[in-house]
Formats: sequence, structure tokens, C-alpha cells
Amino acid sequence: MARNTNVVQLLLDLRRGSWLIKDPGIFMPLVNALFSRQLSEANPLPELSLPAFRMSADGDSVQATEEEAQNRRVIVIPIHGSMTKYETCENYGTTQLATRIGRYLSDPSVVGFVLDIDSPGGAANAVAPMVEAIARIKAAGKPVIAHVDSCYSAAYWVASQCDAIFADNALSGLGSIGAYAQFLDDREDKQTGFKVVTVYAPESTDKNLAYREALDGKPEKMQQQLSKLVQAFHSAVKAGRPSLKTDADGVLSGADFLAGDALQLGLADGMATLEECVQNVFIRAEFKP
Repeated sequence: MARNTNVVQLLLDLRRGSWLIKDPGIFMPLVNALFSRQLSEANPLPELSLPAFRMSADGDSVQATEEEAQNRRVIVIPIHGSMTKYETCENYGTTQLATRIGRYLSDPSVVGFVLDIDSPGGAANAVAPMVEAIARIKAAGKPVIAHVDSCYSAAYWVASQCDAIFADNALSGLGSIGAYAQFLDDREDKQTGFKVVTVYAPESTDKNLAYREALDGKPEKMQQQLSKLVQAFHSAVKAGRPSLKTDADGVLSGADFLAGDALQLGLADGMATLEECVQNVFIRAEFKP
């Protein structure tokens, strides 16, 4: 695995990326480790292995052995922790998850998928690979549902594109539909006193303009960019969740909700354990045209 590249990519995203995440402070320990180079000797993530479940004779779903997996099975896709587009030192990237999903689409033994989501959200560019993967699952005629515990911001964007969303328990949280941008003002090194001077060609007056103006205390252009991102977010959620009560306080303005309120607002369809969600997919596959 290209460990150094992954760390650099994460650092770049953290410094100047757009984020769809509930709590930006969640990344601060990672940021500190990156800057102190404590991750340089980090062990790589293990090879991603997606669990497969089969339906037993009494109707329960159980994890399938390699031999049993040749029959009907449901694949569980873990989306755990903060979402990033590429694999990092602590997370599988959505591109990797989407690629693995693609390998199962033509497998006749795979009847459907469960996205097992426990995530505060993440980078805006992490959304598209999963949304596209869900679209391919649907195009293949297979059901896909989301089993969620924490499901905020970018993670909710992904979940909203599934056939259904089920909260795991009464304390499961959903929502935080919004966006923000975060960047570091690196124009002066506080330790060395060196100041970074950036010069733009006279023909490049608009290059990085929103970023430069935000550094100078004028965030309007960056707010406009974020507004376009949120509009796309809203459109996707409304399309994926037609029963969503969009006029309710907080639903589309970034509030988050526990499972009970999320059900009333149309953010979720019910409450179910992971095993029950797997059973749900088997049932949906049985009756899917």
C-alpha cells in the first residue's frame, strides 16, 4: 500500500478540503500526529474482507463459511469512522469500498448489500464513489439498505441513496445535513518566523481566489462554493428520501437527531439490528422483480 501517498493526501484534504462532517474536532488528534510525524511508522490497514451472511433454515441470518457463500448471500459493507475518498493510515477509502462492491455485482450468489454505517461524515469528495456504487447495485437489480448507528452529514448523504435506512437503537443519531470548509493559514511559520510569499501571474487573478479572500477575512466566495455543495446535498437527500419532512426545523439546516425523532421526520424507516437488516435484504431480494 502507498502509505506515504495516503498520509499526504489526507493532510491535503484536512488542510484545504470541503467537509461534510458533524464534528470537525474529531480529526485534531490525527492532525497533531501528522504534523509531529508520528504516523510515519504506522502499520498499514489489513486487506479489506467484507463479511457475507446467509439465511439459515429457521430464517435467521448467520455469517457464511466460504463453502456456504456459494449459495445465496448478503454482503455487508462497513463504513466506519470518518469518510475519506482514498485509504488512509486509519480508514478504508470509499474508492476502495466501491471497487470491492463492483466485484460482487455480477456474482449470482450475492442477492444484496447492507451498508453498515457508523460515521460522523467526512470529506465531500468521498461521497461520489459510494453514491455511484449504490446506483450500480440498483441497476443490477439488487437491494441495498443502510444499517446505521452514527450517520451524519456525508454518511447520511450516502445512506439516503439506499432503498431504506434503519437505525440500530434508540440512541442512534442521524442528520447534520450541511457543509463547511477548513484550512490552515500557513503564510507564516510560527516556529521559524519564516513567511510564505505566494505570487500569482497577472493573468491568474481568479486562481484560488475564494481561499485567498477567506484568509483575508472575506469568506463570501467560499460561502458561495459551500452553498452549491449543500444544494447538491439537499437535492440528493430529497430525491432519495421522498418522505423526508424538509420543512421541519433543522432537517436541512445541519441539525442532528436521535432515532425516535429521525423516524418521525422521515430521516429513517425503522429500527433494526444488523442481523435484522441482513434478513430484510434477503426478503427484499425474494420479492424483487
